[in-house]
Amino acid sequence: MAAPAKKFINAPDAVVEEMVQGTLAFDRSLCRVEGQTILARADYKAKSATNVAILSGGGTGHEPAHAGFVGEGMLTGAVLGGVFASPSATAVLSAIMAVSGPPGCLLIVKNYTGDRLNFGIALEKAKAAGIPCEMVIVGDDCALEDKGITGRRGIAGTIFVHKAAGAAAAKGEPLAKVAQAARDAAASVGSMGVALSACNLPGAPLSDRLAGQLIEVGMGIHGEPGARTCDILPADTLVDTMIGNILDSPGYLKAPKGSEVAILVNNLGATTPMELAVIARRAVANINERGLKAARLLLGTYMSSLDMAGVSISLLLLTPTLAPLIDAHTAAPAWGVLHNLSSPPPPPAAPQPDLGIVEASAGSGAKDPAIGDMIKKGAAALVAAEPQLTDWDKISGDGDCGFTMKRGGEKVLADLENYPTGDGSALLQKIADSVSNSMGGTSGALLEIALRAAATAYKDGKGWGGALAAGVDAMMFYGGGKPGFRTMLDALLPMKEAIEAGKDIKAATEAASTGADGTKTMLALAGRANYVNQEAYNGVPDPGAMAVAIFFNAMAS
Repeated sequence: MAAPAKKFINAPDAVVEEMVQGTLAFDRSLCRVEGQTILARADYKAKSATNVAILSGGGTGHEPAHAGFVGEGMLTGAVLGGVFASPSATAVLSAIMAVSGPPGCLLIVKNYTGDRLNFGIALEKAKAAGIPCEMVIVGDDCALEDKGITGRRGIAGTIFVHKAAGAAAAKGEPLAKVAQAARDAAASVGSMGVALSACNLPGAPLSDRLAGQLIEVGMGIHGEPGARTCDILPADTLVDTMIGNILDSPGYLKAPKGSEVAILVNNLGATTPMELAVIARRAVANINERGLKAARLLLGTYMSSLDMAGVSISLLLLTPTLAPLIDAHTAAPAWGVLHNLSSPPPPPAAPQPDLGIVEASAGSGAKDPAIGDMIKKGAAALVAAEPQLTDWDKISGDGDCGFTMKRGGEKVLADLENYPTGDGSALLQKIADSVSNSMGGTSGALLEIALRAAATAYKDGKGWGGALAAGVDAMMFYGGGKPGFRTMLDALLPMKEAIEAGKDIKAATEAASTGADGTKTMLALAGRANYVNQEAYNGVPDPGAMAVAIFFNAMAS
């Protein structure tokens, strides 16, 4: 049997109870209903006499939903079932009985059969006991055709329903109006998600459902099948697909031109903030290009699917009734920051003031086609070497060396026609400019320093050999590296020594290659590899040193 997916848990059967205990260990705004995995506002007794109680919940594994939305202005309590399993009717009834007062209780339920039945049973029992209750079912998933009695699945758009109902309840509205606010929001929201990987349940074997470059468009928040699988597509294409399904599919959300829209970009579990920002960028643009108004934006983890790498987009039509409810204050910790996009973005910051830095001279502007051709060959070789450099750096560093060198090579190639290739000092300054504007990171900074120092040495009449020596010395001084530290210097220093010994360029570049190859057995004393056990990279060359050797060998060819 395959090993279970790696999780920070003690035992699969204990994870929900221990999550509740952990939440109560740090969040003093919450309490639990005794004997149940139910979290409620600690001040629920003070509110039950005057405000409608709002309960939601369902299976766990979707955190921060639903307990993260318990707080003033949103939910009164959250009823937590097992992982991806509906809570029992008994648990739901316990929550209703605990937090409800004379104003009554509203249940907000995602459209899954188990949730509908168990919340429904509890509602009927509560009503029979004299507690005013209503239930609003949310089915906002626009991924699949709406057919049969199951209807559309409830996913992240439910958070907008919580917010609208919670704001109405906080105002002291009666149960009928609070329920109507929830129904209005549920009727005005549509959602769709895309998964790059399936989720992994505690104790279950690691899923290989979406192996390689396969993704699933419309996968459910429990890993249910979506609309289709396909190979990975650009982020903008996926955003357009999701929004197109929500707004253009028959029977789903209809947004008249000029409508204001709130957007929720939701992390389904393992998607980085960087990726969410890329998604948000296109989502806002898509909405505005449609003649709608992207007026509000939420971005972050709101309703996850355990560790699924994926994202969902929810769109809410901000009617004059709903907009103030969405904008209203809430103390629920997971609500995050509601970004108001109604005003135009601020202008870019002004250019930095003149600090008195003298631009490097453009020199004579003379051209030397032979030198230009050598630079072209070296830069092209760096671009072509990206996959190999990346593979080496994944073993010994952070995996970015290949892409960093590729960016520098591409920028040099793009700028090459403007280089004064016949004026050594000005040429080195211009290459340094290209490196500065493209590479970044430690490697980019070290190479720029070396090039600037080399340019000054060449201008002082020290020739190419003296320029190389000055650049290497500057790299050691500012970077702190030494021979044998497993860095670019282990290729540059042998090349410098060969030139100082009067050897030709071919011999010098061979010395660089030999030095780079020698890093295979060196202990890293600088860079990210310094943090890695030597056993992990023994026999693997330093990618920075190899990049130097690749560049100069291509030039010399």
